[in-house]
Amino acid sequence: MRLLSFNRTLALLLALGSSIGAAAAQDASFKLEICQSCHGDAGRSQMPGVPSLAGRDASELATQVKLFRDGQRQNPQMVMAKHLTDDEVQELAAFFAKQTSK
Repeated sequence: MRLLSFNRTLALLLALGSSIGAAAAQDASFKLEICQSCHGDAGRSQMPGVPSLAGRDASELATQVKLFRDGQRQNPQMVMAKHLTDDEVQELAAFFAKQTSK
């Protein structure tokens, strides 16, 4: 069941990655929801192979997202990172860093 849900989420993310509308692209809560669809509520992943982000160092999170965004790291699940600005990366990283890992 989880695999089916994961596959649907991945398909949605890939579709969104190429067709996010201007209004949605500016909506921080939309971007947070996209992150949480795989990394879990408050960054606590329940999916095998998907890392939890809660409580991790904000600068390390930001660095990793920028590597995905800039094509220096490859993962088809991270296609949405290509649409993030530096400010959005910092905001998302700060949010997940402030969450508790438990």
